[in-house]
Amino acid sequence: MINISNQHVEIFDQPLKPANNLSSFTYTNAILRASDQLPSPVLHFWTLEDTVILGLKDQRLPHLSTALNYLSNKGLHYFIRNSGGLAVASDSGILNFSIFLPWHVIGGELKIDEAYQVMTDVVSAAYPELTIKTGEITHSYCPGTFDLSVNGQKIGGMSQRRNKSGVVVMLYLSVNGPQMLRGEVIRDFYTKGLQNEENKWHFPDIWPTSMTTIEELLCKPLSLKEARQRLLNIFADRGEQQLRQAMWSQKFIQYLGQELSTITRLQERLQGEE
Repeated sequence: MINISNQHVEIFDQPLKPANNLSSFTYTNAILRASDQLPSPVLHFWTLEDTVILGLKDQRLPHLSTALNYLSNKGLHYFIRNSGGLAVASDSGILNFSIFLPWHVIGGELKIDEAYQVMTDVVSAAYPELTIKTGEITHSYCPGTFDLSVNGQKIGGMSQRRNKSGVVVMLYLSVNGPQMLRGEVIRDFYTKGLQNEENKWHFPDIWPTSMTTIEELLCKPLSLKEARQRLLNIFADRGEQQLRQAMWSQKFIQYLGQELSTITRLQERLQGEE
């Protein structure tokens, strides 16, 4: 199994405001497209405020406009991403963390499960006092085969995107805050979006108690800054200058423009549902 903790990694931080929410996946997709230009794996940290990130599958909700209005009335922002299938919550207690693995840097292409295992190993090393397991937590929001859980309660979910040059494994970690409330909001989003119609797209039956936070499990306060630092501490050799130089390249700026246009069109289609 590949171990990237002994490699040099580049760091990219994005604390985003609602007006710039789309930058999260705009940069994610652009960095992935630039994999063949990256000199090392990249660690991408980003945060959003009071936002529900929808998946492509959520467009199938028969009463989507009602569900979206529910989010707006709760004072929540939302947008649709082009990776992963279902809705997740993101706020000041959620840390979003991605690892970009260029094939030419790590010595060859990884299988899907192998890429997920890289992220799992990093998180497990960052929290040695927790016994973190992988496997679908069926009644969580956005359930998946590589959900991260402790004692049967989900603390994070993963998705990945890949191309011929590399892969990005994307994780959200529930660090602190009202996880029960997050679960209730996403549960009610689907309830209002379905309205007792046949659930032929298999939207999840969410039990808010199926998820928890790392802070709750540690039984002591844990800030996002501390959670980020724990992940960084796994990598002794890290910097940001090489990535910054790559991001100033004409090709990368072109990728950014193209990816922003693509994800903006997704939002326009979503607004058409309202």
